[in-house]
Amino acid sequence: MKLDAYAKALLTVIAIALVAIAANPWLQRLSVSPAEAQDARYVVTIPKAWGKIIGFSNNNLLMEDRDGTYRSVDLEAKSEATRVKALMKMQ
Repeated sequence: MKLDAYAKALLTVIAIALVAIAANPWLQRLSVSPAEAQDARYVVTIPKAWGKIIGFSNNNLLMEDRDGTYRSVDLEAKSEATRVKALMKMQ
């Protein structure tokens, strides 16, 4: 009788181990992989003297200066320097 109980317990442990081994690849597919860092597409330096950013559209920034001057800044300029596309002053 004891031998029968020992055999059943041993087979149960083996069955649980086999299920764990078989389930491992599926559980790895379900887990979320860590995010990889990406390099910035563009690095842009904008002077603070140009004012605060009040809008963003089509990769352009709209900035307002203290004296009421608006600047439209192109973020995809080909050169290293930031390019002002339009300078508007209210009178």
